[in-house]
Amino acid sequence: MLKHLRIVIPILALLLLLGVGTILAAGGGPGDALYADGTAQTVAPHSSLWLRFEYGGGNKEVSVTLDANNASAVRMKIFTPQAVAAWQNGESLQAVGEGSRVQNHDLGWSGRFQFGGTFYVVVYNDGDAPVTVNVTASGENVTNNNLPPPPQPTAIPNPFPHNTPVGKGIVGKLAFLDAQGGNLYTVNGDGTNLQRVSFGMDPQWNHAGTQIALARQGPVAGIFVTNADGSNERLLYATNEPRAPDWRPDDGQLVFSRQTASKGGGSFCFRGRCFTFPAMSEWKLGLVNSGDGTYSDVPTTAHAFTPSWNPVDATKIAYNDTTIGVIVTSTDATPSFEPIIGDLRPGVGTYDPLKILSPQYSPDGKFIVLMVAQPPTWQIAIANADGSNRHLLTSMNPLDFTHANNVAPVWSPDGTKILFLSDRNGKWEFFTMNPDGSGAQQVLKNITDQIAITYSYQGERLMSWTK
Repeated sequence: MLKHLRIVIPILALLLLLGVGTILAAGGGPGDALYADGTAQTVAPHSSLWLRFEYGGGNKEVSVTLDANNASAVRMKIFTPQAVAAWQNGESLQAVGEGSRVQNHDLGWSGRFQFGGTFYVVVYNDGDAPVTVNVTASGENVTNNNLPPPPQPTAIPNPFPHNTPVGKGIVGKLAFLDAQGGNLYTVNGDGTNLQRVSFGMDPQWNHAGTQIALARQGPVAGIFVTNADGSNERLLYATNEPRAPDWRPDDGQLVFSRQTASKGGGSFCFRGRCFTFPAMSEWKLGLVNSGDGTYSDVPTTAHAFTPSWNPVDATKIAYNDTTIGVIVTSTDATPSFEPIIGDLRPGVGTYDPLKILSPQYSPDGKFIVLMVAQPPTWQIAIANADGSNRHLLTSMNPLDFTHANNVAPVWSPDGTKILFLSDRNGKWEFFTMNPDGSGAQQVLKNITDQIAITYSYQGERLMSWTK
């Protein structure tokens, strides 16, 4: 367990007097889902509403019913705790069941599970007008039905604010997305010459700073390469569900993650009731030649995401297995699949339950920067390339009434700075800091004042920095 990656929040008299809370738009996602207790809720046009209920397992029946003033425009899906956790780790969101017409209600669903936990109901309004719905979860082992919605805290300013200074910019050039799968822009480090050059996912400059690799999952899925100005874009390798390309140190190949198979899943019917079980997707790493597009596999575990090529040792590639931790594979030898950072495998002596996203080697190959979950936030950490001396670079301020996330870290070309996104000012903006966490400052504010950035906590790499 990481000594420095566990934050102990002291109980302060001031906080007891004033109250602590985070203001969220209720029902917008699993983190702020409302109780499915039958309270009337309004779902905006072409949007969704998340609700939750606690289920104790034991193969006891649970039922969910929905009543609406315009049922023809409404759909309802049920998600298990495991499905939502997998989705938050970058996999597709798989429903365990859907609402259908039932007697005395517009929609209904029922099921039984041996396992318990927080289950989720998502109501979708496909219509052009708001819809009022009443969603109720009930059953012998449903322990939180008929509970009132959680209280909404009163906004109270942080009594001890810490404002991050605004810097002048960065040295070099930045490629960034406004959202995963959205518009790809380039901009000079001083904030000039903003240009939209393409669209896609996980952009990455080559080491020469002349080309950008990116992934697309449609309309044509694959790994693409484009010149810095967006010209001469070409499909390098077509594949399903590609993610996170990264260049070999000599720019001769790209490593990337792709979905290779789905295992398990299916339906089971018993006494007239049918249940759908989500499939588990496998993600592997592949190599593609940047010149002729020839492909080869990389040996990995079953859930390999966000690969990072070691800049000084082209035989080593670090990646994150979302079910284990950070692993280093080899392109020229039989690799070890033992994690060097974190270990989510239960029952092993190295068990170290860190939720990790987006590892990336430093330009000198000596360090790895990454994101780690520090509930209720995500923060940025660093470790030596062998996984030792890992510690946080950003952290929560226990005096804050809303807690900022710091995500998506990338290195400067010379390794002297780390660029990252933070929502500390109420929206996603660019910040830099030194590799020891000091000297934080906001940069390129003129850009984020023009372009709204969306981050979805799926390990996406929204930025890439070149000289």
